[in-house]
Amino acid sequence: MDLNVLRTFVAVCEYSGFSAAGERLGYTQSTVSSQIRQLEKELNVALFDRFYHRIVLTQEGSLVLRYARDVLTAQEKLMVALHHADEVTGDLHLAMSSSMCSRYFDDDFIDFQRSYPGVRLTITEAGTENMFSMLRKNEADLVFTLDTHIYEPDFEICAEKEEQVHFVAAAGNALEKSKTLSLAEIIDQPFAMTESMSYRRILDKLLAARSEAITPLIELGNPTQLCSLVSKSDMLTFLPDFITQAFVENGMLCRLPVTDCTVSVWTQLLIHKNKWRSPALQALIDFYRKRLEEDA
Repeated sequence: MDLNVLRTFVAVCEYSGFSAAGERLGYTQSTVSSQIRQLEKELNVALFDRFYHRIVLTQEGSLVLRYARDVLTAQEKLMVALHHADEVTGDLHLAMSSSMCSRYFDDDFIDFQRSYPGVRLTITEAGTENMFSMLRKNEADLVFTLDTHIYEPDFEICAEKEEQVHFVAAAGNALEKSKTLSLAEIIDQPFAMTESMSYRRILDKLLAARSEAITPLIELGNPTQLCSLVSKSDMLTFLPDFITQAFVENGMLCRLPVTDCTVSVWTQLLIHKNKWRSPALQALIDFYRKRLEEDA
């Protein structure tokens, strides 16, 4: 059985179509179709039901998919055992939010790279749903999410940490003197906010339940840039503590005691349950699991 044909079959399943699989693998659609017909003939089963330009796995196709993944994983393990027995090497692809990228892929990655110089990383910044899509399609080996606590049967949580989120203002802002504040007291203040981060989404839902909303003067995708902007103005923002920590410690920002708005999100390192953990992938998981434990 041709392993390339099995790879094509798995790609068709993961990308939900012959054209998409062909684009991913560098094949024409006709080549993909030919390989699938070859596999169906060899196995003497129909792998897909075809309805109006849509394909759906048959019962036999689902069985073949499970075993095809096992075969390809076994082949990858064999190649690692043969050629990389004494060193940790390989290419890894991570997906994460920009907040996670700025937090964990600066000094931390330098430390990791010194320990494992043969591991090469590609990082894609994405929202949670896009990350999960990449994980299901095997486009990403790991994802770093910052969102509500996530549990899905298809994914395994390798590490996680709860993160607190607060309103912050420039040090010296008049609101800093208040011992307690309510949302009603700050809702009309000028705001600078992130564009579509999970904690912004949670806050918007909380406000909507009260028939209220924040209309920011500016929206930015980079939370660190947002901290710098707020520290030089009378605007407020709403960010996880780990993002604002350095600015608070340096006396540039202050956290506001808004007592009727308690929000937390979770940093989670997730992998697909069917993903084989190569030595390089396991090394990265172990490194960042320890990093999250040190943050706890």
